[in-house]
Amino acid sequence: MRRSRRSGRARREAETGPLAALVAAFRDAYLSGDPVRLGLLLAPQVQVVVDSGGVAGRAHGPADGVTAALTLLAVTLGAPDGLRLDACSVNGRPGLRASRAGVPVAVIALDGRTCVDRAWLVTNPDKLRHW
Repeated sequence: MRRSRRSGRARREAETGPLAALVAAFRDAYLSGDPVRLGLLLAPQVQVVVDSGGVAGRAHGPADGVTAALTLLAVTLGAPDGLRLDACSVNGRPGLRASRAGVPVAVIALDGRTCVDRAWLVTNPDKLRHW
């Protein structure tokens, strides 16, 4: 996003536009623990990519399709109990910071308008240090 007189307007649109609403719906659905509710937000051909940095024991993707995506999300983020999903800016777009007991476990970027077409999760500990 270019910095200009319009940057304030562009930032507000990013925070309140269709993607921000989709990110909020994703957060609420995941935290509800209801895979059907979350699955309804995913496009039939959704793709989930996880950047684990090759760390042993961490989930990695990609996963294609709703069933595989739900499984990879559950393995990567774990149960909703004790999980915080806080809205944040990811590469200048609405996203989520996932944490447990204040420790970041993932940063999530979504793409889509009415449903999630793609999700990128960064779980690489080296990349999560500044989050």
